[in-house]
Amino acid sequence: MYFVYIERMKYITKVAIFLLYSLEILILFLCSYLTIALIGASLPINKDYNPENGEIEIFIISNGVHTDVCLPVETTLINWTEFIDTKTFSGIHQNPQFISIGWGDKGFFLDTPSWSDLKTSTAINAAFLPSSTAMHVTYFLRKPIESQSIKRCVITKEKYAALTGFIKQSFVINPDTRPQLIPNVGYKSTDNFYEAKGSYYLFRTCNTWTNDALTTAGVRTSVLALFENGILRHL
Repeated sequence: MYFVYIERMKYITKVAIFLLYSLEILILFLCSYLTIALIGASLPINKDYNPENGEIEIFIISNGVHTDVCLPVETTLINWTEFIDTKTFSGIHQNPQFISIGWGDKGFFLDTPSWSDLKTSTAINAAFLPSSTAMHVTYFLRKPIESQSIKRCVITKEKYAALTGFIKQSFVINPDTRPQLIPNVGYKSTDNFYEAKGSYYLFRTCNTWTNDALTTAGVRTSVLALFENGILRHL
């Protein structure tokens, strides 16, 4: 019995040491990740951005974690309803004024309509495993109102053309040149989900997509925005 006890204690000790090392590695990784996020968010890009030179207003909308780019539905450059048909939105019965578009983890989008629906497995898959993505599109009947979570920007027509090109190329497109709809998964009657290009992972988040969109639009933002504060702090 004594020798069995000794062997058992050796095994328990080895397991404890392994778990301790694993915890240390995890803490080191998280600290490194947060440090990269902090440094990237603090370094600005497009520092010469001047909203006084722009003609088209856009908005960045945050829910505290995720960010979307919100655009006027119709300008002289594009009518978004010709690209994303309002007939596929059951709650759109009149002409909307703005369209909000975001990119993100497909599983997280579809399985988490509210934070109370968040599952541990969904969060782990989104954070640590490269996963498929989706575009979330919402039509608004009226222009958003500026607030702490809604930031207004004004850009030139040339930059807006570049921005719309960046957004459109993020969608998976059907042969009819329309985005590929993911049916029956919208949160409300005014939003839909579409298949997207690219993979989601720790260093390619919904906010890095928004940040890339703003970089394309010439708006002052950060070098790297893994979290929403990396965008909002510069607007």
